[in-house]
Amino acid sequence: MEYIYMNQIKEIVLFPFDNYNIPFRHGLQLELIKAKRYDGNPVIVPSKPNGADSSAIAYYGTVIEIDGNLHLWYLGKGNAENSQLRICYAISKDGFHWKKPELGLVEYNGNKCNNLVDLDWPGKAMSCCVLYEPDDTDRRFKMFCEIESEAIRNQGCIAFSNDGLRWKQSPLNPVTHIRIEPTGLVKRKGCYYIVGQNAGIDRAFQKRVLIVSASYDFEHWTSAVAMGFRRDDLPPRPVILDYQKGKQVHLGAGLWDRGNTLIGLYGQWNAGTETGDRRELRMDIGLLISNDALHYYEPIPDFKIIDTSEEGWSEKNPYGDPPRFAQGQGIVNLGDKTITYYSIWGRGGDNSIKAVYWSRDRLGYFSPSRNPIEGQTWIDSVKPHFISAPIKIGQYGADIFVNASGLSEHSKITVELLNEKFERLEGYTTSEFVQLKDNSGHRLPIKWRQRDFIYPTTDPIRVRVNWDGLRLEDARVYAVYVVNKDY
Repeated sequence: MEYIYMNQIKEIVLFPFDNYNIPFRHGLQLELIKAKRYDGNPVIVPSKPNGADSSAIAYYGTVIEIDGNLHLWYLGKGNAENSQLRICYAISKDGFHWKKPELGLVEYNGNKCNNLVDLDWPGKAMSCCVLYEPDDTDRRFKMFCEIESEAIRNQGCIAFSNDGLRWKQSPLNPVTHIRIEPTGLVKRKGCYYIVGQNAGIDRAFQKRVLIVSASYDFEHWTSAVAMGFRRDDLPPRPVILDYQKGKQVHLGAGLWDRGNTLIGLYGQWNAGTETGDRRELRMDIGLLISNDALHYYEPIPDFKIIDTSEEGWSEKNPYGDPPRFAQGQGIVNLGDKTITYYSIWGRGGDNSIKAVYWSRDRLGYFSPSRNPIEGQTWIDSVKPHFISAPIKIGQYGADIFVNASGLSEHSKITVELLNEKFERLEGYTTSEFVQLKDNSGHRLPIKWRQRDFIYPTTDPIRVRVNWDGLRLEDARVYAVYVVNKDY
């Protein structure tokens, strides 16, 4: 089994829905948690009456946290003659209240009092993926956009910036020679990956699927793509080949890089199988996981992590089309919340960007099954537990924390360390575990009687979490954090 290395990662996060980092479990059921709609929605609305985004707004963009501020690049269209979608900019402290600064960079409607970044693509911007690399001088910000024009048919174009506001396009544009509609951009082990959907004339997969193109310099991208995830069946099962019908993947996935794992939010394209009428199309947002940026899977197939029913729409509503959520790339942890965004695509959309949230890092959890098989009880059998993949600790050791709730004297968890061969390590056993004092917390510190952190070791370790108590099913574990002391 491959190791999880801490040498270049500040924090390893073990999520219950990550089958690679937590490959072993017993007596536990996985539950995912739907996002909550922010009561103050929408968080971004059109500028009135003559702003650069007064006519249309779309969150096919990116949110990045830098130095305590959230920075948002999104698509906006004004109402001036010959206006087209361009890149707009906003900033926020709390993720819910956004300001559109007057950047003074681009003249629009006779003045520069707008939030347009200095970047005029040779066509209409259809997406906006931004990556921040602070150590890359003069190219700290990198952008990959899908551009649509007579000369560029939904291909990828790139640009570079030092401040995220003033951009210089690459002379190699367009840098992709296939049609791709992306929302995800990430760098892993020195390689850049753009994640999107196949589209237009490139229908070799017969359906909208998640595809990935790669580059080591951000300017030369592969035309051959990896097929990372698809929702429809593969032959020899019956397959609906019509491009407008059935279950598909919309815009690939916007990614959240947590170091050892990638969390992706993707569009669940659900069209009718009879007529293929787009007016019947509904799009919720689902959850994907990847550990290599190439291959993706759903922890629970077709689970709606962001559900369109939260918009108050139902199939009995006679007004407008079903909601169609459009994701971008931008999941952030702020305080006790995990926040992300969406807009609505198609007829009936309200032309804004909206926010949803979870309790911090609580997108899903493990808890013991309330119905053990064949009448078995946890009292007289092996107690529920999970075991992580082997982890290579840094040279200064690591702290360890757990994100959990529902703890009490009757619903307990204990944490112990094993070696690669699943043998208990002296000093880190259940009998030496210091019981947690709090019933709930996003970051509860784990300690043992003679060990208040994981001491440095050259051998890989595994983390094992156990449930116990008369009401052990009440305890929920949302995440385990192994924090590198080298940082």
